[in-house]
Amino acid sequence: MKLIIRAPNWVGDAVMAMPAVDNAREMTGADHIAVMARAATAPLLANHPDIDRVVLIDDKKSRIRGPQQAANLIREDRYDVGVLLPPSFSSALIFKLAGIKGRIGFAGEGRSFLLTRAVKIPDEPKHRARQYLHLMEQLTGRKPVFRNPQVYLSHEDIQRGEDALKKQGMNYDDTYIAISPQAVAESRRWGTERYGDLAKRLADVVGCKVMLLGAGADAEAGEAVRNHTPSAAVNICGETDLMAAAAILSFARLFVGNDSGLAHLAAAVGCPVVVLSGPDDPSETSPLTDKKKVIIKDIDCISCVKNVCPKSGDNFMRCMKLIRVDEVADAAKSLYKA
Repeated sequence: MKLIIRAPNWVGDAVMAMPAVDNAREMTGADHIAVMARAATAPLLANHPDIDRVVLIDDKKSRIRGPQQAANLIREDRYDVGVLLPPSFSSALIFKLAGIKGRIGFAGEGRSFLLTRAVKIPDEPKHRARQYLHLMEQLTGRKPVFRNPQVYLSHEDIQRGEDALKKQGMNYDDTYIAISPQAVAESRRWGTERYGDLAKRLADVVGCKVMLLGAGADAEAGEAVRNHTPSAAVNICGETDLMAAAAILSFARLFVGNDSGLAHLAAAVGCPVVVLSGPDDPSETSPLTDKKKVIIKDIDCISCVKNVCPKSGDNFMRCMKLIRVDEVADAAKSLYKA
């Protein structure tokens, strides 16, 4: 039996999909397992021991031509079953156009007619990782074994990470913590001033370097944080690819940041994480690890999951503003891996 899994499009979601991928072969008995993924998430799956092929979707294709061209990539492989983890219409259309016999995914977005089995999202609250596993359970009728997500690193990933450190006069033997100083969603931003204060406190108290990680768009924020403690902080936002960043995180003593792709990545390579939670919903998307502290405020609008805060005046982004530097520093020191 040949199985193909459509991976989620965002890094955090792709990490949360790992338990479903981990269980795929044992639960389905598949002889061949492929994963279809975009360029942003494909590297996370490339080293997984149970994946036989990663099919890369071109992000630049149009919405009109893209599904057909993606379907063309897999049509000749004649997959028996396709599991759709993302809820999008286009992902279901790709599998339909590719002629995959069995197509299972969550109902919604008007795509049920493209599926051979449309599954209702469970009524009771479930973490997204368990929702993905729920699809595998509905497909096979078998109970999965849940394990926290793990991302596998290659020797080349580790080498690229060390090369990035060497450009800063560092290596994996150095003691450092990692901070993600920016968030894509405006509503999740704690502010470079607070992160700068935190970086200085941790560098002074713990006596370690502070590694500022993120995308190229975060470089300016990283530099603003670095200026608070230029002798101890290193800004490499935009200087690594995803898996090199994962390698750097695997040697870090701690990660501090929002519920983000980097937070999930850090947890999945064994790094303790302190998560600053505001508009996100920890019950659904918090990084899965036993080495975690979530800082969240009990206010009426918490976990609104909005990318832009709808409040105004003193209530604007109150969930983030109420998080104090000293409580984040205390949480970090309690989790710090000496």
